[in-house]
Amino acid sequence: MTDTGAKVVDALLMASPDAVVVVDPSGDVLMASPAVEALFGYRPEELVGRPVEVLLPGDLQGVHEGHRQTFMEHPTARVMGSGLSLAGRRADGTTVPVDISLAPIVVDGRPMVGAFIRDITDRRRNEVVLGFVNEIARDLLAGRPTAETLSLTAQRAADLADASAAWVVVPGQGTLVVAAAHGEGGSSIVGVELSVEGSHSSRAIAVGKPLSVPDMSADPAVVPEGRRLGLGPGLYLPMLKGADESVGVLVVARASGADAFEPALIEALAVFASAAAIVLSLGRTRTELEQLREIAEHERIARDLHDTVIQRLFAVGMSLQALRQLVGGPVSDRLVQSIDAIDQVIREIRETIFELGRRQIGGPEIRLQLRAVVEEAVEQLGFEPRVGFRGPVEAAVTEEVVPHILAVAREALSNVARHAGAGRVEVVLEAAGGVLTLSVSDDGVGVPANPSAGHGLANMESRAQLLGGELRLSAGPTTGTLVRWSVPLQGR
Repeated sequence: MTDTGAKVVDALLMASPDAVVVVDPSGDVLMASPAVEALFGYRPEELVGRPVEVLLPGDLQGVHEGHRQTFMEHPTARVMGSGLSLAGRRADGTTVPVDISLAPIVVDGRPMVGAFIRDITDRRRNEVVLGFVNEIARDLLAGRPTAETLSLTAQRAADLADASAAWVVVPGQGTLVVAAAHGEGGSSIVGVELSVEGSHSSRAIAVGKPLSVPDMSADPAVVPEGRRLGLGPGLYLPMLKGADESVGVLVVARASGADAFEPALIEALAVFASAAAIVLSLGRTRTELEQLREIAEHERIARDLHDTVIQRLFAVGMSLQALRQLVGGPVSDRLVQSIDAIDQVIREIRETIFELGRRQIGGPEIRLQLRAVVEEAVEQLGFEPRVGFRGPVEAAVTEEVVPHILAVAREALSNVARHAGAGRVEVVLEAAGGVLTLSVSDDGVGVPANPSAGHGLANMESRAQLLGGELRLSAGPTTGTLVRWSVPLQGR
């Protein structure tokens, strides 16, 4: 190679964005490019003369020595560890995901190997983001309730951000509502309403960009229930499905004293939030279409009931009325009873037609959502609670009440798991007499002599009071504890 060629090669190595390390057959570093310092924290001259294994995690150094010796016997230009997840070890002991390409060279008759090392942290993170978004999409396509999908979204955001807690805020009726949460104490914040003005969530929606909070526990713009979680750095991410259209806000927060979110991670989280928003919007559209199909089917059933079944019952009743005129005594009495029974059936069918025509506000989803909450508690309890529904709960439960019902159920079941020592639990949601009641009973140790109003009970009581209801804690019918959370059915 001419002097000019050698200078060009040196210049390219020095300017390469990838870290370049040249190693001799014994594995010692002969030279390193300036980019090595940015990737590994070593100055190039610090590496010269040291084994290349210093750049590998400790548990892989011995294995690499054997692979390196085998490679030097038949060196070929190739990607190192094709199909494997490779990692480099920095000077401070931390690791970084990398891609490595090997290029054997000969200089002055001396064999060497050039290793071109690239930091793939961003690429690996993008793959994780894509995987999480696909998981959310599969969840929706599988027909999971929206509340469960929102909970999964919060969980995956926490995983991606290495956060202690995460929650999803969505628009409510003139307010913003925490629809789902993940992390320690998450149940205490689900269902909490936020001000449309003045909260960090509303600001994030307004600006359409991520909003960083240095200390979540001390910032007055953070919802009080969130401040009580004792969190540190936080991030509010608008869930954008268009240039200026938001379906909510994704909030992630790390533990107190943790590092702030780095710019590259904030960018990845923003992409995740927007991708999740698009998926959730598509899922919402699919749900609305299914509801329209359900409404159309209800209307068809109602027409059939009215036009065929009721008319036929009327005809049967008229025939029995005519027959009654021809007989007397016990037979006549039996015919009267049959006619009355037919009239009762007609009234019930008409009531069914009326219910089919009403808009199902809570819908059958409230049953699925409550069952899902109960299933979450199975692992803590060690057994599966019984779930029951009484009355027209689907029509009685409004969108405003749903988050409160689910949060109270979670808290009550958590209390049973922690304190009751129960072997049986029953959860019942009932709509009757203008009141919606959630009851959680167990056969455990019962109510203590002087029960303390802990944070969990206080949270359940405040939710009831917010809706004009009440919380009652009493001994069960035979043993254990009965929790009754009741709120009025407004406008019904």
